[in-house]
Amino acid sequence: MSLTVEIIDNAEDMRPLEAEWNVIAAQFKTPLLRYEWFTACVEAFCPPGKPKIIVVKDGTKVTGIAPLVLRPSFGIRRLQILGAAVLGEPTGFLYADELSLEYLAKAILSFRKPLLLSRLPTGSPELQSMDLSTKKRWRYSQRYVNETPWISISTSWDKYYSSISSSWRSAFRRSQRKAESLGKVEFEVVSPDTAHVQHHLDEVFRVEAAGWKQRVGTALQTYQALRRFFEIYSQATARLGILRIALMRINGKVVSVQLLVENSRRLWILKIGYDEAYAHCSPGILLMNNVIQYAFEKRLEGFEFLGGNEAWIRIWPHDVHRLESYRLYPLSPMALLSHGLEVSASSLKKIHAVKEKHCKKHAWKALASKAMARFKPSGTL
Repeated sequence: MSLTVEIIDNAEDMRPLEAEWNVIAAQFKTPLLRYEWFTACVEAFCPPGKPKIIVVKDGTKVTGIAPLVLRPSFGIRRLQILGAAVLGEPTGFLYADELSLEYLAKAILSFRKPLLLSRLPTGSPELQSMDLSTKKRWRYSQRYVNETPWISISTSWDKYYSSISSSWRSAFRRSQRKAESLGKVEFEVVSPDTAHVQHHLDEVFRVEAAGWKQRVGTALQTYQALRRFFEIYSQATARLGILRIALMRINGKVVSVQLLVENSRRLWILKIGYDEAYAHCSPGILLMNNVIQYAFEKRLEGFEFLGGNEAWIRIWPHDVHRLESYRLYPLSPMALLSHGLEVSASSLKKIHAVKEKHCKKHAWKALASKAMARFKPSGTL
């Protein structure tokens, strides 16, 4: 087999790959590797990033894709997977076979640039291929990052619901009553067509901005590049019929939202938000419970929370995907200086994350430990 390698550096040249891209992506059973995800990343996040999409072909047939981007990092440009720095979701390469993956790894090393592969499944072939392809004049470090939670759907909703702690089931009922005391409560999961996507997105943006994310500057109303990504991606997934938007209303007003896609017999959560004016009735938790029920009643195979395995998600019994990140540096003075600066920046980022988590925890009073304390049974319901 004689394989060739091409480099694509713009969205226009990606378009002819759409069909073959998604054929390969289908075997990985995640929307986060599909063409729609990465073309939205290019359109929303480049510049400042510069796309470097490595394509391996067997003749004219595409057999491997590494959707990378060169991003500024402490005076030099670093290779990483498109969108990973902004979206922070599980990711990876696309390949039809081991040989195609080997060609991708060698092509990546030929750039002689620092490399960051973040949130790849632990023990993934991509990480192994980079280890095997690394030459002597490279320095690398590999470390465990975190976990992302998911629920395997293999039983009825009633049976799964009974596995949730009785204190949390009581909490759901109390929160539902508090919401109903304010007016009519409605839950809905919609599959908007392209003509109605923006209307629903505007609602998502409004509700998300009514919470703690607006205060810490991560709400989509203020983060324009991220907002553009979700607008582009939502239009693309609406055309495919896989976009889902979950809503909780009280007296007709949307008080909690979720942006999701349904793909490979699973629901994947991309964004959540709730209106803090209604925090006392925990609309975020009520909507999450309702959407999980929706997934069970549709007889899907799984429910993917994405993001991190945060304390409040432990309300619902779940499994986790274990993830790793991989850093690789050529042995050059500038690259190694970048390495040192990135390590320092990582430490500062952790400090900031702790502060942000504190802000979030304070704002989302219905969640985690504060929620637990308030929701503990205190007598007859």
